[in-house]
Amino acid sequence: MTKTQIILFLIFTVFLVLPIPAYADDGEDSIKNLGWLAIFCGVIGTLPFITMVKIRKYAVIAGGSSMEIARGIGTVYKPILNFHIMMNSIGYGVGMFHGLLFSEHLDSIALSLAIVMTLLMTSGLLLKYTSSRSTKIFNRLLHGQSILVLLLIALIVLHILTADD
Repeated sequence: MTKTQIILFLIFTVFLVLPIPAYADDGEDSIKNLGWLAIFCGVIGTLPFITMVKIRKYAVIAGGSSMEIARGIGTVYKPILNFHIMMNSIGYGVGMFHGLLFSEHLDSIALSLAIVMTLLMTSGLLLKYTSSRSTKIFNRLLHGQSILVLLLIALIVLHILTADD
């Protein structure tokens, strides 16, 4: 295993063990902490990847000496992509577990949030692990839709605001 793979494995292990303190207490606060952990994993997993993609895109557009920056970013693409997939998978799992524990409080916002999370997670995994050209094009279009990301953010905010009702 390379050094990067070992580091990613250790980070994955740490984030896999992080939810354990949430089960130590009885009560709804620990279940709410799982929701916050899901949000944290999603943000930490997505921001570096989006930032890297945008910087690389602008470096290619600018051309000239910035092409070296784009090539340098290209060498770290796979590890950051794997980190993105790993953190979002953990966030998805923790978020769904949070939803299962609060299933008696199910409302339309929580159900919509679960559907959008599942759609984005499924399209991302299919994008990574399928080889058919037409499937990749479809999943790239679906997974990269800004409207779905904005919908996800809006549903998370609405869920947080209406969760105590």
